[in-house]
Amino acid sequence: MTSAHLARDRHARVPLVPASYVVLTRESEGRTEVALQLRRGTDFMDGWWACAAAGHVEAGESAASAAVSEAREELGVVVDPADLEPLTTVQRHSLTGLPVEQRADFFFRVRRWQGEPTLREPDKAAEMRWFALDALPERLVPHERQVIEAMAAGQVPPVMERGFAQRLTLVAAMGRNRVIGRDGDMPWHLSEDLKRFKALTIGGTMIMGRGTWDSIGRALPGRTTIVITRDLAWSAPGAVVAHSLPEALTAAPDTELFIAGGGEIYAQTIALADRLELTLVEQSPEGDTYFPEVDPQDWRETARETRDGFAWVTYDRVR
Repeated sequence: MTSAHLARDRHARVPLVPASYVVLTRESEGRTEVALQLRRGTDFMDGWWACAAAGHVEAGESAASAAVSEAREELGVVVDPADLEPLTTVQRHSLTGLPVEQRADFFFRVRRWQGEPTLREPDKAAEMRWFALDALPERLVPHERQVIEAMAAGQVPPVMERGFAQRLTLVAAMGRNRVIGRDGDMPWHLSEDLKRFKALTIGGTMIMGRGTWDSIGRALPGRTTIVITRDLAWSAPGAVVAHSLPEALTAAPDTELFIAGGGEIYAQTIALADRLELTLVEQSPEGDTYFPEVDPQDWRETARETRDGFAWVTYDRVR
């Protein structure tokens, strides 16, 4: 079953993938610190800080046993199961619908252990470092930040959730022939439409491909921009870098997310989206980038505003 099929079947039963996290903390000079590792070589969220020990719960293994094993394997420390303090369980959902992205994460706080925590898996992490709870790194994996910040505030609920409130809205301008771009640029310049784009996305989070970022040339003010690129070395001021759609969704907040292009990103996300905000331009220009087909069985027009030479049209998914 494809991610598109899973995304459309909101009632599909998908088993949760369990994982255990060790939140190792210590007191230092009157401040509480947490041990974090900088992910590297994992093919997911590389370059982000994360709990110093974490891993999947294997078949027949308890979450507590997995936490003890991960602490030993990743940090070289011995943790008595009695010293595992259950913090919370985070249920995570991904709009991709992929089974591997539906998670149940068990978090344990550990304040006592034997041995000196050191980096034991350099193929998966670049370094280990202690951070004060009031000075966490900016690029901390979001669901782990959610737990650690709640712990720091002393208000950790028994169950936390992430991803369930995300909604995708695709925003695009296209011609009669579905052309949206040519040679890395738009085939038209509509100042009214640029103002509408700003009004739609201001204060929100946009997800776009590297080509779209390059065509804009900078971070747009008043918005968070997540850029999907296969280039592991790429970065740019104002861009949150992701290397896949699942990674971009993991990095994004639980809210409406705006997909801003280009063609490949639209194609990956249209089956997952709830709304399309389209500018239908009364032209059929030559181009090399296209918007996907809008299937009338999946989409219903709910609003239209006709302008000079184009129309703003809103489509909502048919339930």
